[in-house]
Amino acid sequence: MYAKGVRVCENLAVHHDQYQEGIDQLEAPEDDRKAILTVIDAETHAYLKRDYEAWARQWCDMPGIQRINAHVGAGVTVVSGPEVRAQMQRIMTANPELREPTALRKENMNVVISDKMAWVTYEQVGDANSIPSEMAGRYHQLKILHKVGGVWKITCLVESQFQADDKHAPCFEVDETAHILEMNEAARNCLAAHPLITVQNKHLHFASPDVQKELLNTLSWIASIRDRTTLCIQGEVATRAIAMGQDATGLAQICWAILRDGKLLITFDDPVRLDRKLDIAAHVYRLSDAQKGLIRNLVDGKDIGSAAATLGISRNTAKTHLQRIYDKTGIRSQPALVRLLLNADQHGL
Repeated sequence: MYAKGVRVCENLAVHHDQYQEGIDQLEAPEDDRKAILTVIDAETHAYLKRDYEAWARQWCDMPGIQRINAHVGAGVTVVSGPEVRAQMQRIMTANPELREPTALRKENMNVVISDKMAWVTYEQVGDANSIPSEMAGRYHQLKILHKVGGVWKITCLVESQFQADDKHAPCFEVDETAHILEMNEAARNCLAAHPLITVQNKHLHFASPDVQKELLNTLSWIASIRDRTTLCIQGEVATRAIAMGQDATGLAQICWAILRDGKLLITFDDPVRLDRKLDIAAHVYRLSDAQKGLIRNLVDGKDIGSAAATLGISRNTAKTHLQRIYDKTGIRSQPALVRLLLNADQHGL
């Protein structure tokens, strides 16, 4: 009986050890997760504070480390080995201004951990008014870490800058059903008073059913382009203007659906974009300044007489300008003409 009792105790002890080992294995990933996120935050904080030594402590000291950056306007850069540290030291020495990381946030954090390696993905969003300008905007970040001597260190950074925020105009990021994923401050501020746009069940909704249908068809078209296009971070892959109608004063309201940085964007109340589009149209169709001026007034919703009065020309002169624009574009109606010119594209010219 005694020997049997000993065997029972021994078996219980073995089972307890196995149970405790299982508990330790379950707890270890959470401990590792906390340690990894601490490293990620410490590296960001050190960069913002321009503290090179603190930044370097978060990186593994090995020849194979890499930083891969894809920035709008700057293209893709790859830095490897000792040059990673040398580059960062130059950056921090050249601009030693101290910044607190209060205007930076991380979203959609995802952490995957194996035995000695982990990778972290997230979106980093920064306000240009209070952090270094090179960190402003939205970035997708991938950081790969290795566990060296029981300590997690960064070995690789892959960073892609995304421009989803037109600061001068309202801008929504949506999916192909017009579900709103994100909006900038200008969009939030104008929604309550906008005569033609509302948000219903987190979806962008236009007052006119026909315009709503056109919006969804346009988003479907742009999404199909995205599915077969290599991501480009230096320009808009596709744009299409949508006439939303007129407000109470008779002013035409126009929005643009855009494929940029792999995202579907809707922007409106954007005179900068409107003028740029008309500049492109004038170049593509070789319009004179007088003809471009007439088109600008027609786009604003004015009839030919009102446009002539605004421009200080006779109605007959305005009609002559319009006829010459028809001849150059091959279009014979004002609505079709406005649509054509707002969607003019100079790619390939």
